[in-house]
Amino acid sequence: MTRWQALDKLQQAGVSVFVSMSPTYPTMGEDDFHELLSYFRALGEVVVFHEPINPRGANFQQCLTAAKEAGYDDVVTELQQLQDSHQYWVEYALEQLNTVQQVATRFDGLEVHSWPDDELVRSTSGQLRSKLKAMQEAVSPESFSGKHPSMSPEQSELAHETDPLGHLI
Repeated sequence: MTRWQALDKLQQAGVSVFVSMSPTYPTMGEDDFHELLSYFRALGEVVVFHEPINPRGANFQQCLTAAKEAGYDDVVTELQQLQDSHQYWVEYALEQLNTVQQVATRFDGLEVHSWPDDELVRSTSGQLRSKLKAMQEAVSPESFSGKHPSMSPEQSELAHETDPLGHLI
């Protein structure tokens, strides 16, 4: 909440604000993303950068240790599964990217710029790989000129709410 209040003060002072919502954890779901994005949207027209947690990342072990020390056993279990199973991580990361993009569509003026990991892209094929590659290569929409950037078609859901994501994997 302290961070959000600081961002709010900056935004009110006319400073452009951008938010990094990363890493997101496997225990986070649609309701969690909706709550976070609603806070960010309340700041005004803001760009949110999003990335699911990567078990190969340099700070992954720190996150795992912190979760253990805090007694977040459900988070620890999920993080260990991500570390132990490449396929589990791929499915989690795709689901997170898709869910965050779907939830973001509920907020006018809020764009989420997703960062798919290189290994995630390599672990997919066909249409899904093309979509993830386009997300990676999309120019982030922040503007320092004061003009509102247009929404990037590359930064959108991987599958619609009515379509199962599994058919793309």
